[in-house]
Amino acid sequence: MKIPGQVFSSWGGISLLEFGCMSVIDTIKDVVRIVTTGSHAKDVIDPLQTKLSLLAEQVAALEKENRNLKTENNNLKTQLQNARPKSEELSQKTEEILKAFFNRADEFSLQDIARLFCMQQSVADYHLDVLRKLKFIKSSGIGFMGSTPMYIMTPAGREYVVKNLPGS
Repeated sequence: MKIPGQVFSSWGGISLLEFGCMSVIDTIKDVVRIVTTGSHAKDVIDPLQTKLSLLAEQVAALEKENRNLKTENNNLKTQLQNARPKSEELSQKTEEILKAFFNRADEFSLQDIARLFCMQQSVADYHLDVLRKLKFIKSSGIGFMGSTPMYIMTPAGREYVVKNLPGS
């Protein structure tokens, strides 16, 4: 199991696990301690080289992980941009009603929708409310002398049908 931030490799016959997986900061502090407290004999240079090698491997692993995370982040951003916004997710019945507007290319009244889809007018009114809220349909005006309003499809509604509903 790989633990983030740990490097599992070996050099000079010493595995990093045996050596102790130190953070980059701890490795740097250890290098500074070795340089400032020891003489520059072979007994100091060898541990210093070991610590610097460890530091280089840790940096390489972190850079690789950073690249991978950036790639994953970009992929997720692309997926998010391509996803339909939640506000545009329509129920199957609402999509069928929108498709009826598209196929008919004419006005519908609330009663027309209720009759065509065999539903109560209040249920049809709900679906029309959803489509109006998304600006997929609009009222074409209230009929003469209080007759029921008629609804027509908007360009946004046509675009939704063409892009999202197969067979249209």
